[in-house]
Amino acid sequence: LALLFLSSITAAVASEGWYLLPEPKFMANEVVWPVPGSLQTVVLPVRIPEQDPEPLTRTQTKDSALSLRDIRASALKNASEFLATLKPQFVRNDRGAIVYAVLESSDPRLTSSVFAPEFTETFLETIGPDALIAIPNRSRIYVFPRSSVPGPQLSELVFIDFHNSNYPISREVFESKDGALRAVGTLR
Repeated sequence: LALLFLSSITAAVASEGWYLLPEPKFMANEVVWPVPGSLQTVVLPVRIPEQDPEPLTRTQTKDSALSLRDIRASALKNASEFLATLKPQFVRNDRGAIVYAVLESSDPRLTSSVFAPEFTETFLETIGPDALIAIPNRSRIYVFPRSSVPGPQLSELVFIDFHNSNYPISREVFESKDGALRAVGTLR
């Protein structure tokens, strides 16, 4: 009975503290999950004990106490908690209408926030129901309405943020739904 109890505690601890990060496919990490529709981006399960993400390894996936389902559940919960701490900056046009939102942080958990099940609802009243997302690097996320094609200014910002970053992620455009990403296009 004591062994069973310790085993269940070990399993619970092993599956806590996980995050999902969108990452460029070229990083060739051991364990990644595909992003539907994407040619350049994958999802990387990580723990972030300090400031450096520690990716899930093949050895860890063989650990009987570690379930990929539990990792995903932990990651979605952590994404929601982190999203709640973020304050978007809204960029407006000459008429005062919101053109897009920017989420910025040097915290490596920033990009995990796009996996929060309520990510799209967070921008419902400002961006609209069909928000799209660009994640050029680990420290910046752009959110904009599907109804307005990203103008040259936003496309250029994503391009510059991607190419000038030590941690580039993607020039692809995503939608977030129920804690998952789907690529829907590429900027420039």
